[in-house]
Amino acid sequence: MLNEFFENAPCGYFSFFDDGKIFVFNETFCKLLGYDKEALKDRNVESIFTLSTRIFYQTHFFPLVKMQGHAEEIFLSLLTNKGQHLPVLLNAKREEHGGKLFTSCAFITVPNRKKFEDELVAAKNVAEKALQENSELLKAKADLQQHTERLDAQIQLVNKQNSELKQLNHVVTHSLKEPLRKILIYSERINDKAQPNILKLARATKQMRVVVTGLQQYVWLDNTPSHFTHIDLNDLAEKAAAQLRQELNADLLNLHMVKLPSLEADAEQIQLLLYHILSNAIKFKKDEKAEVTITATALKQNIFRSVEHKYKYEDFIKLEITDKGIGFDPAFKEYIFDLFRKLHDTEGHGLGLALSKKVATNHFGLIEADSRINEYTRITVLLPLFQTTR
Repeated sequence: MLNEFFENAPCGYFSFFDDGKIFVFNETFCKLLGYDKEALKDRNVESIFTLSTRIFYQTHFFPLVKMQGHAEEIFLSLLTNKGQHLPVLLNAKREEHGGKLFTSCAFITVPNRKKFEDELVAAKNVAEKALQENSELLKAKADLQQHTERLDAQIQLVNKQNSELKQLNHVVTHSLKEPLRKILIYSERINDKAQPNILKLARATKQMRVVVTGLQQYVWLDNTPSHFTHIDLNDLAEKAAAQLRQELNADLLNLHMVKLPSLEADAEQIQLLLYHILSNAIKFKKDEKAEVTITATALKQNIFRSVEHKYKYEDFIKLEITDKGIGFDPAFKEYIFDLFRKLHDTEGHGLGLALSKKVATNHFGLIEADSRINEYTRITVLLPLFQTTR
């Protein structure tokens, strides 16, 4: 009775040794595949697999059973005696009998599975096509994208202006107050005809002039509309270097550049950025001349920085300006971009990198710094290849 139940069970059953030889199977298995028992005896299990199932069996199914000792709900196709594909859902178990290892498999047919999958794919294609052909929905989607981009740009602007207000407050309460105090003190002593006092007055006046000039440039960058044209980075870098040589009345810079790409930007602002970065390299050089290398690479960058989980990638140029100067502690790499913030007492006024950051943000770009003391300083500027209205 038990044998009869096994032979006519509502599922197919077969077992095979590790060499692939089938040695046990039930009547249901024979009926589903259209074989008589004699034809299946000692047959290799791969002969009842379709080509795709045979590959899957060799690369995934059999290694999985050997490793885990079992496998559940494996979908594959068997090959009937007439060459038809029979989709089945199969469970397998690794067993041992008489010192020999074998794999037992039980399966049920799932003839409608592929049909259901095809219907799902067809429905998905119909839905996607309807979405693409719906012009009103596409227009609404495009308007929403533009609105999100404008919102992101406005949030960036608000954050930038809040940061700048804090920096300007620091300038008014500290950087301008101290030079003016010194001028008042030493002005009262001019009548003493003391040369040192006059020199101190001159230095304080010069410091105040630098501060005021920096504020003027900062306000200019904030209030003057950017004039975007196609610019040559090599040409602007050479002009910035020439300006420094003329102002210093000396050649203190060795500039190394590959052919830099052209991009859409404000030429005057980009030259100002390069001027200040090269000027810092000269101020904080270790040797007789500052050794500066400029390289540029193209990359894709997400334009969304304030709106989370939104992505739109555009073409950017990554500009890296590296010098072999005295460097700085990388813990201060954010601090150095604040207006009138200095890491060194002997050189600089804390203007150059703050103005450079202003130029980068005016171009919807980014600027970062990396350094190692007594080895190098690298300023990285990310600029869009093309300027779009945001």
